Amino acid sequence: RDSHTTHLPMATTLADGMQTSYVAGSAVPYATSSTTTTTTTVQQSGQGINTVVYVTPIAAPSILGLYSFAAATAIVGARAAQWYGISQSPLIFWPFILTLGIVQVLTALWSFKARDNLATVFHGVWGAFYIAYALLNLFFAQGTLAFLAVDGQRFSEFGMFWITVGAITCVTVAASFAESLLWVLITATLAVGSIFTACAYFTTSFGILRAGGYLLFISAALAFYQATAWLLEYQYGRPILPSLRLGRHRLTETALLNRGFGEPGVKKGQ
Repeated sequence: RDSHTTHLPMATTLADGMQTSYVAGSAVPYATSSTTTTTTTVQQSGQGINTVVYVTPIAAPSILGLYSFAAATAIVGARAAQWYGISQSPLIFWPFILTLGIVQVLTALWSFKARDNLATVFHGVWGAFYIAYALLNLFFAQGTLAFLAVDGQRFSEFGMFWITVGAITCVTVAASFAESLLWVLITATLAVGSIFTACAYFTTSFGILRAGGYLLFISAALAFYQATAWLLEYQYGRPILPSLRLGRHRLTETALLNRGFGEPGVKKGQ
């Protein structure tokens, strides 16, 4: 790090007169304007090559993504747990699931910009899954596909939906330990709930399906809490609800004092 900061200027003037500055002892600049564009320039000098990176702070994408995930998963989990549901349920809730899935895919794209690998995978996979889930329910509602009850009939194709996203979610559990304890709980309950749901469609077990629904709903509730904790933390500049961050993702004094330095799009992750 010291070798990198030796040749970095303390301030670089942008084309429109805005400034980016460097915190002492850090090779990462923070932006003093939210409209700073992201570019990279390489300059030759007698002492070596100087690299100047202009970064753009953005809102934390996973706040929106987790809210949309929580809403979609609560609907699906409560349905699997048999807390509600009629024969017309697929016709009623498929547009909501579709919209919430699209929001998660958009969140994945913004998480990619924020260099948050975990959020990119999580929101991208589950956003795509819920889009497919919504379209499947649309086909049920139109009568293109006969709606199959889990009791007495296997639906192995639908079980494969759940087993694949469950397997990917299991991997995100390990990655979540680098983020926060809440992320661990969200992904863990979601992974187990997905596997339970898959097993229910493979084995025609109503009890397993209901257990999976409970776990999905718990994951949705945890995601709602995580999104709320992050929203309040970013709005007020200090933790309001415990977000249980782990390791390098804990808020530092530098991030709180230098506006923009600790924001997504500037730092790695959210």
